[in-house]
Amino acid sequence: MNRVLCDVNGPLPGPTLVGLGGMHGNEPAGIRALEAVGGALKDEGLLRGRFVGLAGNLPALEAKVRFLDRDLNRIWDKEEMDQGSEVEQRDALRLELRRIRDEAEGPVHLVDLHTTSGDGPPFTVLGDTLANRAMALAIPVPMVLGLADALPGTLIDAQDAAGMASIAFEAGQHEDPLSVDHSQDALWLLLGWLGMISRRELRTGEPRRRLTRATRGFPGAVRLVHRHALGSSSEFRMKAGLRSFEAIRRGQVLAEEDGGVVRAPASGHILLPLYQTSGDDGFFVGRPIGQSWLRVSETLRRRRVERWLRFLPGILPDPDPGPGGAAAFRVHPMIRKIFFPSLFRLLGYRATPLKDGRYLLVRRSEPEEVELPALQGEADSGNDITATPSSPTTASRDV
Repeated sequence: MNRVLCDVNGPLPGPTLVGLGGMHGNEPAGIRALEAVGGALKDEGLLRGRFVGLAGNLPALEAKVRFLDRDLNRIWDKEEMDQGSEVEQRDALRLELRRIRDEAEGPVHLVDLHTTSGDGPPFTVLGDTLANRAMALAIPVPMVLGLADALPGTLIDAQDAAGMASIAFEAGQHEDPLSVDHSQDALWLLLGWLGMISRRELRTGEPRRRLTRATRGFPGAVRLVHRHALGSSSEFRMKAGLRSFEAIRRGQVLAEEDGGVVRAPASGHILLPLYQTSGDDGFFVGRPIGQSWLRVSETLRRRRVERWLRFLPGILPDPDPGPGGAAAFRVHPMIRKIFFPSLFRLLGYRATPLKDGRYLLVRRSEPEEVELPALQGEADSGNDITATPSSPTTASRDV
């Protein structure tokens, strides 16, 4: 299998959309979706910009296993590592993505296509920046915030730091044929949202309807409240029949581990229950968040309220900037306890404990917003995509 599955250029300069499939070798649905969309675009063409489809873990895809040596989607933040298959794959992908960024004539967006071991609706995972929210809201599926913070070393986290808007799209269960369809749907909607294809044509209308049907009745957005991590020697067995976004109650038995039972630590919605032999996480728990929270959060960030954080007691600017030059603060534990669940999360910060007992708050840097020029002859009244690159959190989906 070649690394580059497709590479299609439009006649006009514009954004670049990178789709990556097969980050895990037992998740081939993204590969098939990229090949299908790339083939269709070669026949019909792009209006502007560039679409690139990349394959992730080539040896693991050939072997049809999640990974050979280590999880490729957990090592993007680790430079000092023994060489192995996944390190080689990461370095090759890193060079390919850097080449694409260097050649880009406009903003670059990345969608990392995945599938899950358990059943459930499609959804997006993202680092909480306004640019990432805009990208996720172009796809009418549930949006999960906080999960990217709980999983260090992911591809989308690394690309956030490089200034590229990035999301992960979980299309459904590994073997479900609909997972290929859902992955294609997400790609077509992103191409339409970026103005790379006509947003009035059926290739964006039918995908929107199909994904809306697949996620009807589920919350539009949830925030992670618990991660059940597994040890390297854990004997873990998920209770049969649980689906992502299924409502659970505190104390409910969810799994067996090392001879005991695992109960839900909080009420909410279970995410990514583990039904495969390899994996670092047994499950996650999320709670719904409302559209009003997203709107307030966007307003505070656009008004740069974080400039006033340094005047709060117990908060000091950190001398070392965060990834991409983002502002960072050192915070007293009591201040974090009081403010983090509300103010700091609204502003997009994540907390990391330090050796001195304080916490380091770092916010992802925002990629520059680029206004896309209107295409000649394309009327706004026919556009069925209501989330645009220049208006991040305006969305047709009620979250």
